Amino acid sequence: MRDPSDGLGARHVRLADLPRAEIGDHIWYPLRRALDATGFGVGAYSAARAGDVLVGVHDETGSSSNRHEELYVVLHGRALVDLDGRELELGPEEFLLVEPETRRGFRALADSTSVLVIGGAQGTVSAAPYEHWYTALTTDDPAESAEIASAGLADFPTHGQLNYQLACFRALAGETAIAARHLRQAVTSDERAWEWLGDDADLDALRSVPGAVPTKTTVGPLHVERAAGGRPVVLLHAGIADSRMWDPQWVEWPSRFDVVRLDLRGFGRSGRPEGSFSHAADVLAVLDALELERPVLLGASFGAGIALDLAAAHPDRVSGLVLAGAGLPDHEWSAELEAFDETAEAALAEGDLDRATDLNVEFWLAGATEAVREAIREQQRHAFDLQVGSDAEVSRLADDHAARLATIDLPALVVVGETDHADFRTIAARLADELPNARLATIPAAGHLPSLEQPAAFDAVVRPFLDAA
Repeated sequence: MRDPSDGLGARHVRLADLPRAEIGDHIWYPLRRALDATGFGVGAYSAARAGDVLVGVHDETGSSSNRHEELYVVLHGRALVDLDGRELELGPEEFLLVEPETRRGFRALADSTSVLVIGGAQGTVSAAPYEHWYTALTTDDPAESAEIASAGLADFPTHGQLNYQLACFRALAGETAIAARHLRQAVTSDERAWEWLGDDADLDALRSVPGAVPTKTTVGPLHVERAAGGRPVVLLHAGIADSRMWDPQWVEWPSRFDVVRLDLRGFGRSGRPEGSFSHAADVLAVLDALELERPVLLGASFGAGIALDLAAAHPDRVSGLVLAGAGLPDHEWSAELEAFDETAEAALAEGDLDRATDLNVEFWLAGATEAVREAIREQQRHAFDLQVGSDAEVSRLADDHAARLATIDLPALVVVGETDHADFRTIAARLADELPNARLATIPAAGHLPSLEQPAAFDAVVRPFLDAA
């Protein structure tokens, strides 16, 4: 009969089918070798008759051991365990964990007794995310459940399911502010959380707090997410990213702001761009659909250009601007930027989207952490999948917003990363000089996407501006 575990990334063995080593009056089975287990040690012992040695007296500190702590489980029969001279009976459905320094020996108390041994080095294995919220479900007190599950945040701060369960526990305990934050993290990290929150009665306390439960919708072709908590702020992503680049702000800011983030056409979940359109006009449609009254527009790179375009064409619809790593259409680009653009365009023309993606990540995020680089790599690659071969024609609302900077008389914060390419530092200085009501802020140790590379430093500069704008 074919083993049903074959080919499924699983291995199945029977103790009776394993080779055995007879050691005195007991038998050892090479279970780890048979299973090809590499994450922990595992073996099995058996004794034919009551009174026989089942596991010889030993500790795990000798030269032939790995200093493992060991878990013993009786599979059949019963055993008498000697632990440093103290005796304990062990039967089925009982578990015994023994530290490396403790001497232990087992004798069978019944014929055909067998025991499973699982070992591993102390301190090398941490609890899986589910263990934290499963353990939390062992109490009926939601506040206590929240405290138990919160221990998992030390190792899994952004885990979607863990944060969702914490949102439920906190909501049931009446702690709506922190519950709302956990819920935003949940939908950010795990798309399934949008479905979970739909009719979950555990979150009912949040539903009575305006904006505490995040929402998602579509406006025309655009995917739009919103979490409300104060004055409106619209986040416009960079051309190498999508709305997920704002994850740090999306989680933290709605306690003080009505935060809207969206995927522009050709990015994220907004689908393939087709026909003639204006990104700024699309954003204006979002403001209308969500009835956002004069929000602050916060744009990164490509998104900053869209914010400037909308503000130049409709300054009455905007209360302020935050422009991070902005470009300008009339800027005379350096040889470095021109060479990069030529190389990346050549890769796209050859259909090598992976190479084009790698070139963009390396150029724009050379100093970023690997986690940031990988997140943007996925977002940029997906954008190329949507955009390559599209016949879309993109236009601006304002004829030339770069020439109209002096007319955009709105509070503006110009942000640039300290290590961003020189072109963008030059543009930032120009914007701060030519916009009538602007100031410049440089984010230390950040490149082209400071909101993602250094979120705490970015927030410390931007949030006070948003409060005052």
